[in-house]
Amino acid sequence: MSASNTGVWLLEAGGQFVVQEAPLYTPGPNEILVKNKAVAVNPMDWKIQLYGPHLPFPSKYPFILGADLAGEVYEVGKDVTAFKKGDRVAGNANWFLSHEIRDSAYQNYTIINTAVAVHLPDNISFTEGSVLPLAVSTSAMGLYPPARLGLPLPKSPKPEPIGKVILVWGGSSSCGSAAIQLAVASGATVVATASSKNHEFVRSLGAIAVLEYKSETVVQDLVDAVKIAGGKFLGALDAIGDDHTWKLCVDVVLGLGCGRVVSNNPRIADVPEGVEVLGVTDTANIGDNKEIVESVWGKFLPEALKDGTIKCVPEAVVLKGLDKVAEGVALCQKGVSAAKVVVEV
Repeated sequence: MSASNTGVWLLEAGGQFVVQEAPLYTPGPNEILVKNKAVAVNPMDWKIQLYGPHLPFPSKYPFILGADLAGEVYEVGKDVTAFKKGDRVAGNANWFLSHEIRDSAYQNYTIINTAVAVHLPDNISFTEGSVLPLAVSTSAMGLYPPARLGLPLPKSPKPEPIGKVILVWGGSSSCGSAAIQLAVASGATVVATASSKNHEFVRSLGAIAVLEYKSETVVQDLVDAVKIAGGKFLGALDAIGDDHTWKLCVDVVLGLGCGRVVSNNPRIADVPEGVEVLGVTDTANIGDNKEIVESVWGKFLPEALKDGTIKCVPEAVVLKGLDKVAEGVALCQKGVSAAKVVVEV
């Protein structure tokens, strides 16, 4: 019996999600077709649903969203040798680059490029594996390009400290959790923010100091923590990407007199003099940076998942069935703390 596909369609800009039939795709060179077992929800999904009429993407409707998945390889494209049918994988569904639904996660079958796919060890569930891909790619594009924070590429097992310090704002978020782990695997010392209830969790990822982000003295507290950490301060990674979070990172950088800010906020404006703020808006293009994608996805992640250098965090809040994607997007918009919404397919 031949396979059939079903997807969660956003019918129009600002519209609703509806589960309907979708095409079944054929992978091309350097691509694999994955039978999804779990897909994770990201903040950009609810933002696209809410602000769709004002955004240039997706470029057409109806459309299928979703950037994080884990599942089994169903078919491989021409010349693909690193993966075979039946392999357990997690990957970054990159519709943002192609603007094609074949590359979207919220469906039973998705095409992903092998450059942003990784084998999942048997001891990591599909649900756990699905929380990582987009967070890893986004963090990598903030941490590693020389024009951004410029960290050395990660290694597993962890290298010796390199005498460099970074701040991760939003350490318990999906992106923040990945950024801390990658930075530590690059030998950096990490200072982070999180709510007090999540401090222990963020320290478990490798941050040496975690400060309460709601504190009225958080900026000075972070400046002091970085000074105590010692080493050269490279800058801050704003994993939250709100208008106020990158500005607070700017205040820390100005307080220290060095470093730059990289932020997931695509709308950086009115930056104060004396500091550089860079938006990480090119995560979809990570495949164009061969050194980063091959080092992070091709070399580091497979070993790091096996030896535990990378943990599949934050914890998943699990819903079951594609018809729960709309509920998952709404839950993500409402906000989850030290957690990521995952829909098991």
